[in-house]
Amino acid sequence: MSVTDTIFALATPAGQSAIAVIRISGAKAHELLYHFGVSKVIVKDRPVAKYKRLTGIGGDIIDDVMLVLFPQHYSPTGEKITEIQCHGSQAVIQKILAQLAEIEGTRPAQPGEFSRRSFNNGKIGLTDLEGVSDLIEARTSRQHLQAMNLMTGKLSSQLSLYRQKLISLSSRLETVIDFSDEDLPEDVIKDLTKTIHHLRNQILQLVEDSKYAEQIREGVKIALIGPVNVGKSTILNALAKREVAIVSSVAGTTRDVLEVQLNLDGIAVKLTDTAGIRKTEDLIETEGIKRAKDAAENSDLVLLVLDISTPNWRDMLTYFETWHSSRQLVVLNKADLIDKDKLEHDLNSGGGSIALKSDYLITSFQKENGADILVKKLIETLSYINQTTSDVRLTRSWHKTACLSASSALNRAMKLNSEEEPELVAEELRFACNALGRLTGQVDVDELLDKIFSDFCIGK
Repeated sequence: MSVTDTIFALATPAGQSAIAVIRISGAKAHELLYHFGVSKVIVKDRPVAKYKRLTGIGGDIIDDVMLVLFPQHYSPTGEKITEIQCHGSQAVIQKILAQLAEIEGTRPAQPGEFSRRSFNNGKIGLTDLEGVSDLIEARTSRQHLQAMNLMTGKLSSQLSLYRQKLISLSSRLETVIDFSDEDLPEDVIKDLTKTIHHLRNQILQLVEDSKYAEQIREGVKIALIGPVNVGKSTILNALAKREVAIVSSVAGTTRDVLEVQLNLDGIAVKLTDTAGIRKTEDLIETEGIKRAKDAAENSDLVLLVLDISTPNWRDMLTYFETWHSSRQLVVLNKADLIDKDKLEHDLNSGGGSIALKSDYLITSFQKENGADILVKKLIETLSYINQTTSDVRLTRSWHKTACLSASSALNRAMKLNSEEEPELVAEELRFACNALGRLTGQVDVDELLDKIFSDFCIGK
């Protein structure tokens, strides 16, 4: 596969539509229009849009289209680009793609190749590219906002700033090491440890601010857990606003894990209904209960549903609280089946209110507003996601791993004496710089040399 080929691909989803866009990128992107009967279009320093008729090799009309031509320095890929905006007919699309494939030096793009060329030509950073992917996948307003912040370079700019500080620090140490016989300024490495400490704290703060960014991007995983016949499937259907799970009075109806996607006030949620928990000899039901435990352990929030009209609901609560889950909201369902005085007594007996251990909600899904009450409570419970107001966030686990690696290296550097062990300190700073470089897509020794010779008059 040649990186010098001119590549093309359908940029809009496959299928019939009013308009389709075919993108072409490479050295021949403008000139190849000649093969479609289009006379040369002059492109200088700005994109040009032209309404033209495309014809086939035999002169037959393919379509009347809008052509948008981008000059190399003004295009998303850093190469010449032509976009053909044609009618979304499958026949039209296939004729254009087939004719493009016949042109020498032109081929269909490989998956992600347009983005790869944008990165290689310095038009977009590595994390910015991930932001583009997140934007395409965004289903909620919070996912959209986070993706836009990533795509527009807020994270990459912050990481690049930290990296430039590291390069500056490293250049000072390398100067002391390599040019010790030169007449260097006395304050070359002054306050080095203090500066490293401050930079490390900034990186750790970025990690802290990004604590819940992955949950926003991937969706908060909520597991519906509880005994049989407490109303879990009813709750799932009510929140999903459609029949997802079978609702039955027969115990053990739900035996497998069911999942639906929700949008709660801009927060993406993956809600999972699990098998009801009870003693059983049924092998399939036993496996369902095992999967329910796994779902609880791997969720961000457990929605524990109990039937408050049953006498043993408090014992079930005690049992479920031994499960491993990070957060838990207890839904005391079927409140319409119990007298208010008895409900008050049950809540405050047996060692105090259950709110001492778990947040809870008393409700009944036999009432019309049962689902609305739960949604409001869920949004309140998920408010922890907005603990930070920072719009610069690490959105993937590998982002955090790289930043923590950089932080660890800086921590080791602070424990060393920069005057007695400058080589070891410099090595830790290089390690930290490379860790951040993996995020920005920049790992370049020449940057360090450029910094050394630009800051100090060495070897004159």
